[in-house]
Amino acid sequence: MKSKITLEFIWWIITAVVVCLIMLPIYSSVGMEYPFYTSNIIFIIIFLTLTRYIFLLRYTPFGWNKKVKAVLVFLPIPLIFYFLDAMYDFQRFLDEDGVNSILTSLTAEEQSSLGRYIRYEKMFFGTAGFITVVMFPIRMIVSLWRQKNRNSV
Repeated sequence: MKSKITLEFIWWIITAVVVCLIMLPIYSSVGMEYPFYTSNIIFIIIFLTLTRYIFLLRYTPFGWNKKVKAVLVFLPIPLIFYFLDAMYDFQRFLDEDGVNSILTSLTAEEQSSLGRYIRYEKMFFGTAGFITVVMFPIRMIVSLWRQKNRNSV
């Protein structure tokens, strides 16, 4: 069990490093003017963590805990609404203001490339995170069934 907790801690450090690397171009160019830091970071963390839990469940500390997995079946319900709301807000921002409205301090070429990066990165992690949020309860239900009927995770 101690090795699983250590492994979980290492994965959280890796997730933090990946989040920093993905958000670094935005922060270094825009600073605090970017209004979607919170939702963007949550999208990345949820995507990486739930993907890891979907595929590597047996290596998690709660892999054999039925109560935790039963609770995790219902966790994605509020996350689905959060993802939909955050993606709607971002799309509304793109439609009304555009990404270039926060990139005024950059040259036209830098605005174009960073604008594409922001748009594609946010859409990728938003969509990928939404898909993992939808798949996660299915994985937990399958794991509970396997644990009960086959004695495996």
